[in-house]
Amino acid sequence: MKRYKTYKRDLFPLAAAAISAAACAAFLIYSGEAAEAVRRGINICGVSVIPSLFPMMFLAQYMIKSGAAELAGSLLEKPTRALFGLPGICGIALMTAFIGGYPAGARAAESLTDCGAISRREGERLANIAFCSGPGFAIGMVGAGLYNNQSVGMLILTAQAISCIMIGIVYNIACGLRHSSPHKRTEDDIRHTAIARSHDAFVTAAADTASTMLGMCSFIILFQVITSVLDAAGINQALGRLSQSAHFGDTGEYLLPCITEVTGGSIISVKAGLPLTAFVMGFGGLSVHFQNFALCRTIRPRKWLYILTRLVQGILCSLLVSLALRLPCFASVSVPAAKTVIDSVPAEFSQVSTGFGCTMLVMCLMSVICLPQSRKESY
Repeated sequence: MKRYKTYKRDLFPLAAAAISAAACAAFLIYSGEAAEAVRRGINICGVSVIPSLFPMMFLAQYMIKSGAAELAGSLLEKPTRALFGLPGICGIALMTAFIGGYPAGARAAESLTDCGAISRREGERLANIAFCSGPGFAIGMVGAGLYNNQSVGMLILTAQAISCIMIGIVYNIACGLRHSSPHKRTEDDIRHTAIARSHDAFVTAAADTASTMLGMCSFIILFQVITSVLDAAGINQALGRLSQSAHFGDTGEYLLPCITEVTGGSIISVKAGLPLTAFVMGFGGLSVHFQNFALCRTIRPRKWLYILTRLVQGILCSLLVSLALRLPCFASVSVPAAKTVIDSVPAEFSQVSTGFGCTMLVMCLMSVICLPQSRKESY
């Protein structure tokens, strides 16, 4: 074991150095493609990601830091506890994930863990469950933009919600079996502090959200560069030829774009059909996964379990959509838009996000107004 640890400690720096040297050479050779990818990533962040995610992430942070989430969570205590074995306050994080999109759920789980509302183990479970693309991306871009049919986005969004609930129930059952056996509680099962409410919740929520968005955008831009350089180097085409020789069709050409970045993967998956698009959105892409890892500093999720959960969710989404397409009412929703060009698909989001955002804003204000006076003064 000691020899393995020494080998592992020495191998990782060597592997990182080799990868860094290869990446440096690739960026120099394909500098034009890399620069264009940076511009495209900045455009995606400025036009799509920040406008759609910033308001919801800010509201979630404000509700947690002001204590409003604790009050609203009491209304969700029974269903959240029954389905997922988690406190009711975790229902706010789940709502944030379903409405706001991928990183919003992980950020809310991290905030709840950091302030002591839930334990680190509960935070890890919540971050693994609260994973959804949100209605803006699913309905606005994928449904209306790629398939020219908002029903497609609704179908995939429903499949994501069902898969999240199914995964949460499985986690709950597994956790119940674990607790039924002799088990010694560790620090991961204990909440480390009481909830610390801040009187300047508005300011701290805005600052935390801005910092989170900056980190998210850096990963989006980075993975845009990586996918563009790999495509320019002919890696995707080589995988496509390899899959054709193995009688798997063109699936190899879609492999890297579909697992690296969800936006580009969703666009290219249209060529293979709606079930693959559902898998891509259920899986989320490595770019989103690294964003979540960067956000969950207190939770420190087990990466193997997180990736396994994402693969299971992607497969569940694909299966649910495939089953739905067998129904007569969904027979015509899988036809993509007539002219789908990767670089020309507008990164626009549906107005559904705005409606849900306004609803959450009203809920937040009502929660704060309805707090008892004694609790307001404690902030």
